Amino acid sequence: MTNSHLLSLLKATDYSPEELGRSIGLSGMTLRRWLKKPAETPIPLVYLPAIRDACYRLVSEGVLDPEIPEIKPILLSGLAPGEHRAAIVNLGLPSDFEVDPTISGDRILTSLVVIGAQAKKQADVEKNPDKLQSFKAMGAEWSERITTLLSVVGSRKLGLTDKFIAYGALFYLLTPIDFIPDTIPFLGFFDDFAILGFAAAYYLKMQEAAKPPSRGSTA
Repeated sequence: MTNSHLLSLLKATDYSPEELGRSIGLSGMTLRRWLKKPAETPIPLVYLPAIRDACYRLVSEGVLDPEIPEIKPILLSGLAPGEHRAAIVNLGLPSDFEVDPTISGDRILTSLVVIGAQAKKQADVEKNPDKLQSFKAMGAEWSERITTLLSVVGSRKLGLTDKFIAYGALFYLLTPIDFIPDTIPFLGFFDDFAILGFAAAYYLKMQEAAKPPSRGSTA
């Protein structure tokens, strides 16, 4: 990662060096000092995890567009070549599945169906209720999303096929090998949180669609 990536971040977010510095955990003075150097100057390696973390948080907050060509290398930087392939095999996804931070919501849901349709993955979810509950301690939004998906898995009103997305998302949370290793501070849980969000939103929309129209509403 070089100074050119930081320049791209500043342009994409419309942040000042001070604002971007706060997101990364650096002073604006430090960023300004770096940016005075040539664009190809490498960023000190010790700061790369914090910059990646800031990028993922900014994407999740809607501040940063992950489809910007200069941003994608930052999002995928720092991962060992074999980690993506190990994740695909572990999750039971097609061998040609490509890991991409710009992946669409529909494709995420389709992938969760593939994961959740596997009986072994379902069994792993059902055998680990305490571990799943423990993730609720990470925050109110985590708790809300996990509660929604656990209620789907335990529902007697839904058929098994309707639960595949919930099973897939909860297994993804449980598994130690996913697309961004959990051993990377903060980053390792970003995609877990986003996956839970996609799945929970799917079921909340399903519930809304199933509600009878209110009196006085017109067809």
